[in-house]
Amino acid sequence: MNIIIQTCVPSYRLNFFNFITSNSKSVKIIAGKFFYSKSIVSDPSTKSVIWVKNYFFFKRKILFQNIPFFKVLKADNVVIEFNLNNITFYIVFFLRVLLNKPVYLWGHAWSRKGPKSKSEYLRKYFKKKSTGYITYTLKQQKELESQISSLKTFAAPNAIYFKEEMSPKHVDQNDILNFIYVGRLVEEKKISLLVKSFHNIIDNLPIIVKLIIIGAGPEFDSIKHYIELNNLKNRVELLGEISNYNDLRDYYSKSIASISPGYVGLSITQSLGFGVPMLISRTEKHSPEIEASIEGFNSIFFETDNQTDLGEKLLAFFLNKEKWIQNRNQISEKCKEQYSIERMTSPFISIFK
Repeated sequence: MNIIIQTCVPSYRLNFFNFITSNSKSVKIIAGKFFYSKSIVSDPSTKSVIWVKNYFFFKRKILFQNIPFFKVLKADNVVIEFNLNNITFYIVFFLRVLLNKPVYLWGHAWSRKGPKSKSEYLRKYFKKKSTGYITYTLKQQKELESQISSLKTFAAPNAIYFKEEMSPKHVDQNDILNFIYVGRLVEEKKISLLVKSFHNIIDNLPIIVKLIIIGAGPEFDSIKHYIELNNLKNRVELLGEISNYNDLRDYYSKSIASISPGYVGLSITQSLGFGVPMLISRTEKHSPEIEASIEGFNSIFFETDNQTDLGEKLLAFFLNKEKWIQNRNQISEKCKEQYSIERMTSPFISIFK
């Protein structure tokens, strides 16, 4: 048996895990129902999961997972999420090393503070002792290879869709009028900044142009209140969570650009996969998926937290929409080269064969 240990298995990982378990030899996933952030939860439809209890401490900063340790110790290979805030990680790692059994780490090459952070002394120890390391990007893989030449490394760029699903939906150009945000509605994503920026420029846009917001989270009510207070219901659609592929593809197909008013997450590969460019905050602590951005080709940046600049860049997208629409196929093709489920799962399938 082969085992992958995760904090939780959210819906955006559904295709990934289901593809691995159906294409690899005897794979089980061990996960809890909740993540450190309460807005991230597991998808119960994920196959081959051994569900465990997650216990959080110190305001959800520290985790202990009540996993079946005997199964984990017997497993042929274990891939575990590399997180120093998970007590279970240390137990699993040291027991597997003592028993001389393969234990692979999966995660960011560095902490959020980068390769010069104080925690890197400890992180480097685990990297050297591990059987191998799976990073989220090709860039991180190359950086790790230069740090520890003896370490066996793999790159599994985060993906949501299969290659065949990553293509623009062809619609009449006259119907491509909107802007779209897809993601969690949490403070650090800065959706309020986006809504206010759009509000500032609506008089400069045709009345049929809308801002579409798809997602759920603690900021939902405050955004809804702002929309109602400023009579924006006909211009800003707050749709809640939508996970259906066809519905999402349809909303993207009628959007000139997607927007990341806060830090970039996995939605960038979703947007680019559908051929839709992204407007991105310049100096955020972005997730590794920012590597997919090529400024001027599939994305444009605005000055972080600058409401005026964000509005001006939205207007620029609208004024140049024909150019961006013509580039949709190229944007999609470039994205699917590295950010497909097939590409992401290949290191795991190789390890588990």
